[in-house]
Amino acid sequence: MKRLPFYGLLSLLILAGCRPGDKQVTVEFQWIQNGTPYTQSAPFFKGDTAIAIDLFHFYISDLRAGDQLLSDVLFVDPSDSTFSTYTLDLQRRADQISFGLGVPSDMNAMDPTSFETTHPLSSAFAMYWTWASKYRFLKAEGRFNAGGDLSNATTNGGIIWHTGTDPLYRTRTFDVTVRPGDRLVVKMDLDLLLGNVSLANDGFTHTTVDTYATAEKVSNQAIAAIEVVVE
Repeated sequence: MKRLPFYGLLSLLILAGCRPGDKQVTVEFQWIQNGTPYTQSAPFFKGDTAIAIDLFHFYISDLRAGDQLLSDVLFVDPSDSTFSTYTLDLQRRADQISFGLGVPSDMNAMDPTSFETTHPLSSAFAMYWTWASKYRFLKAEGRFNAGGDLSNATTNGGIIWHTGTDPLYRTRTFDVTVRPGDRLVVKMDLDLLLGNVSLANDGFTHTTVDTYATAEKVSNQAIAAIEVVVE
């Protein structure tokens, strides 16, 4: 029997140990409240005000690990495993993670009907407004009650945040070391998001002129409320 040279055998062992997942990273998006994962529509408190978030959708664009592009755009719904956990190609270690919240201007100018229904920018995701205002960057809806009781719908206030337009695109870079095979968790902290927002005054925006200041405040708070960790 012909024997393999030592280095040939070593190469085969190395190749055998390289699984497809070794060149991938799992990216999971979570919303966090009081330090733990939040369950959609569960009541929580900001002071004496009871709050429940019933819908929270947003776009993450230009997701990069160092200089490696992981994804040009992702649709994120933290309550749905299909749209909260993604497996993406990662070829080598990186020491920074960066992305945008929303979509950049070139994507914002695209026609949603030109995409397959599975594409994040397709109109099937209900994130597109009109040719004038284009894509929603973040769409959040919920309820609040200053008296602390959400059981009586007639006394509840509404949370409707639909933000968009090019100037509200926000970017951040995080100093996080990530390697192929890791699980990267992107956490949106609801307590931080709501920390400097008055629901009585800023509970509604469609990014129109009269509520643009609220859209800007929500955009700033949302990008600041994100933490990225490897778990």
